[in-house]
Amino acid sequence: MGPQEDRFSRKGLETFLQNDYTVSADFDRMGVRLDGPFIESKTGSDIISDGIAYGAIQVPSHGKPIILLSDRQTTGGYAKIATVASVDIPKLAQRRTGDRVRFTPISVQQAQQILFEEEAEMQEYRN
Repeated sequence: MGPQEDRFSRKGLETFLQNDYTVSADFDRMGVRLDGPFIESKTGSDIISDGIAYGAIQVPSHGKPIILLSDRQTTGGYAKIATVASVDIPKLAQRRTGDRVRFTPISVQQAQQILFEEEAEMQEYRN
């Protein structure tokens, strides 16, 4: 989950984690906007600007998630509900308009293990 997860209501978090989102046509190297159910915040999603990690998922006031990619801005003023695991970002970048995505919370340790396993699998193909 993300650094401002606590800015979202229980209903907003459930909405984010229990629904599919659709890749919109508004997709470039800066990020991918997703269409889907409104993600409810507790008191609004505007925050004091802070740093944005690669794969951060920010939710502006319109309640639709935006996943920030390689050409993202360095800071932003919207709450970040989660961050996509780095191992999954190349898969996300291959999605097309209309494709569906779904989010599942994992720990940092789980993300590292998945990355390790994928790197080992790719190494087998190189040999």
